[in-house]
Amino acid sequence: MKKMISLLAIAFLSLNVFSQSNEINEALTFKTWVDGESREINGYEVMRINGADYGNQRNSSHGMITSVAYHDADANHESAYLEFYITRYEQSLANMKWFMIIIRDQDDDEKVLEEKLDYKAAEMPNGNFYWNYSTLPIPETIQPPFYVYIRDRNIPNLTSFKFKIE
Repeated sequence: MKKMISLLAIAFLSLNVFSQSNEINEALTFKTWVDGESREINGYEVMRINGADYGNQRNSSHGMITSVAYHDADANHESAYLEFYITRYEQSLANMKWFMIIIRDQDDDEKVLEEKLDYKAAEMPNGNFYWNYSTLPIPETIQPPFYVYIRDRNIPNLTSFKFKIE
């Protein structure tokens, strides 16, 4: 009986991991970004203005990734939200507790939202990298275009990544 319960628990957890990964927009997981690169995600143009350089993994199809995208409200979400996806070499570095997201207005003058993300352990490795994904609801008063700053507290730069969404 114990073995049966253990097997069912493992099967359920495996299905949960695979179903969650299927919900992530593939455009977020495509490859690492380079400064000035734009991608169309969810019908909006997302441009990485600048960000941390990962050396020989930069612009690799299998390197460390930091991605963000805007998503309108839909049947599953009552409000618009940001999608946030990362991969990191170490499991502890891919925990969402190390990240803060700041949204600034279309002129990059005024901060309109600042949110420290809560603890969320990294998922099983995808190749050599641990990954994590989160969504952040944003007020309907925030509409593109706007800037997104992502602060990775494991990187010494005050502003680790900057994106523009329009």
